[in-house]
Parts: sequence; C-alpha cells; structure tokens
Amino acid sequence: MTQDKQIKINDKAAYQLKLSAVFEDKIPHELIVKKKYKLTLISETKTYYLYLGNNKKLTRNELYHFFLTFSSTNNQDLDIDVKSFICATLDESIVLQTIAEALWYGIHEVYTLKSKNKENKEPTKANYNLLSETNLPSYTSQTQIAIQGEGINLARNLQDMPPNLLYPERFAQEIQGEAKDIKNLTVKVLGQKEISDLKMNLLLAVNAGSHHDARVVVLEYQGNPQFETDILGLVGKGITFDSGGYSLKSPAAMKGMKFDMSGAAIVCSAGIAAARLQLKLNFIVVACLTENKIGGHATLVETVFTSMNGKTVEINNTDAEGRLVLADGITYAIQKGKAQRIIELSTLTGAILVTLGNYMTGAFSTDDELFHDFNVAAQQANEEIWRLPIHQQNVLNMRSSKIADLSNISKDPYGGSANAAAFLQEFSENKPFLHLDIAGTAFKNDRGNGVLVKSLVQYMKNYRSK
Repeated sequence: MTQDKQIKINDKAAYQLKLSAVFEDKIPHELIVKKKYKLTLISETKTYYLYLGNNKKLTRNELYHFFLTFSSTNNQDLDIDVKSFICATLDESIVLQTIAEALWYGIHEVYTLKSKNKENKEPTKANYNLLSETNLPSYTSQTQIAIQGEGINLARNLQDMPPNLLYPERFAQEIQGEAKDIKNLTVKVLGQKEISDLKMNLLLAVNAGSHHDARVVVLEYQGNPQFETDILGLVGKGITFDSGGYSLKSPAAMKGMKFDMSGAAIVCSAGIAAARLQLKLNFIVVACLTENKIGGHATLVETVFTSMNGKTVEINNTDAEGRLVLADGITYAIQKGKAQRIIELSTLTGAILVTLGNYMTGAFSTDDELFHDFNVAAQQANEEIWRLPIHQQNVLNMRSSKIADLSNISKDPYGGSANAAAFLQEFSENKPFLHLDIAGTAFKNDRGNGVLVKSLVQYMKNYRSK
C-alpha cells in the first residue's frame, strides 16, 4: 500500500473510528481521562478523544510530535477531526499541514535488516482521513506534502544504512536510481579519475586512506529556462563513515559516524523532490562522497594540499575532514555548475550541540537576504534554525597557517562552529552563502531525521528569479 492511499484530506467521514481533540474548557464526556496526550475511546460515539489541556498552550511542535509518535504504532484506520484541534495558538490550515506532515513521517517503514519473524514483524500501518473543509496554507499543497514526505523518507533510509553497505559507490547508485527519468533533471557521477582531473585534491586527501574510491554526485535541474543563469547551488557533506583518520576518534565518538553523510543525503533528496514537483527554478546539487579512514596512504597531519579553487590548505587535524570535501564541492558548484548562491548542509561540528542542543540547526550566512528567505521557508516547514555569526577573528583563525593559505582547524579551541563556517566561506567566491550545521539535528536515537528536506523544498518553491 502506498502512502498516498494511506493519507487523505477529505470533508467526509471514511472510517468507523474517529480521533478528536478535547481541551480542558470543554469536555464532551465524563469518562474522558484528563491527562495530556492521553487517548480515551468512547465506544458509544466511536471516537478516540485526545486530551490536550489548556487550549492556549498547544504548540505546533507538540502537535507534530504527538502524531509522529502515534502514527508509528497505530494500526487502526481513522478519521481525524482536524477542526477539533483549532485553539488559541493554531488555526485549522496549520493544524491540517502539521498533522499531514507528521503522518507522512510516522507511517514510514524504517530501514531494517532484521529477519522477518513474528517477534519483530512491523505493525500493520493504518489509513488516515483528515476531515477538514479548509485549505492548506497557500505556500504548500497536498502534492507537495506527499512528495517532500517521500524525499524525507529517502534521506532517512540512506542515513540509516550501515556503512559496510552504504559506501560512496553504493550511495551514488541509490541516487541515480531515484533521479532516473525525472523531467528536466540530469544526474552524473564523477569517479576517481574525473575528481583527480578536476584537482579536487581536498576530497582526495580525505579519501586517501579508504579502499573505496570517492564519488561526486551531481544533480542538475532546469525548471526555469527563462532565467537559465540564475542557478542555486546545494552542497552536501557525504562522509559515509568518519573514523577521524590519523586524528583518530575514541571508540565512543565513532558511534553514529555512519550519519556523517547526512548532508549529502538531504540535499540529494530535496533536489529530487523539487524536480518531481517541477518547481520553477534552476539548481545544481553537489554531494561529495568518501570515507575517512586510516590506511597506508592516509593523509598525515601537517600535510598541505591545493584545493580545486587554488587555495592551499594545511591539514592540522584529519578529523576536521568535512570542511575539506565541502570546499571542493562548493568550488565545483560555482565554477562548473555556475551557481549564483550556495546553500550547504553538513554534520560539521560537535560544538554546535553545545550551542544549540539537538533541536535547532545552526545557520551561518554571508548574505542577509539569503538567510531571511531560507528562514521564512524553515518557519513555514516548522523546522527550527538559529543564525550565528562569522566573526572576523574566526576568519583570522583559519588563516593562521605559517605555510599555507588556510589551516583546516584553529589553534583557538573555542568557537569551533564559527571557525568551520569561516573556513567554508573562503571558498564561496563572494557568492551569497548559507552554511547549515546539522550535527545536532540530523539524527536522533540511532535514526536519521531527514532534517531540512522540507525547508529546502519550501525555499525552492518560494524562490523567484530576478
């Protein structure tokens, strides 16, 4: 059963059971349990009542996370009374969007390699009919929610694959399969020789210790030929496993390093979703893919390499590898893809978790308009980002090498996330640049989140060529 059949928006009841919200100021039945998020089934009305407490305190995030959790385990077909969720903080159109997006996420069958047996069999997924006579907000649609939902779930599947199965070549094959036969979208994969010919030496430096060759996945989409030179660049970090290289991580710190390819998975998935929606813009997606391992040819600390754009970089920490592959990816997007503005996503720094925890993405930008427009899209998509500064001292920190243009790490132990952003800024060639550090938000509880796929799709839908 496909998910579009499982989730419908309709003004007529379709199933035997209904789910309705109740608030503390209006309780329709005395048997309803007055405990927040508690469901009470009243058989005589064939209704599950969801108690939500004070109608002035319900947030969009709370509503989203309830339906995400509920739909991941529920196996009963339900009508959902959308109007019953209207409260002082949420109107019906926002409620409708929020529930639909949560259901798309929650009913997804997560990636698993478990043997199929009675003990671990996936629960039967339910069908949902969202009872509403209102329209979704003008910035989205039922089709958009469905297609970007598929994009989120594609990213999650890639994120969840183990690193022995998702190495650079396999990642590229997965994207090639997903991007096949989409109108106005072309996909190419650069192999080791092509990467070498392009002098993407920072990517090759990270790849040197791996027995799997590097790959660069390039998606190019022309949805607005009238403005063919107005091109958005999306760049993603694709470290399919990060051991730290010779700056070796501790055993505990290696846990979760299969998720270091999340940026690449997200930008590719968002690009495919945008192309499927046939959005009116032009873009290039660049995903730089490699492992970061130790081996006889692995890069040593204090070595110097020349990047694709000609700047020399002294590698003073091989565990600061993401910014190296991204530097060459940004250069490719600008010089080969002719991108006029760059949005880049990466699980880049542990320091961002100290700053923002695991519930907000850190944003660094050289351009106020680019940040503003993306922030609007993120708010519409209900994904939280927070802008942080790139200080001139961060720039000086990354230019501190005595023998190269740049060092890949600062001698100053503080301001790690801003230092990393300052390094990437050096390769933006004065184009509007937005760096999104998703190290805290890309995955949680050993599962990928597909974070910011919605925001990227919404930004691309909102964008108007000038």
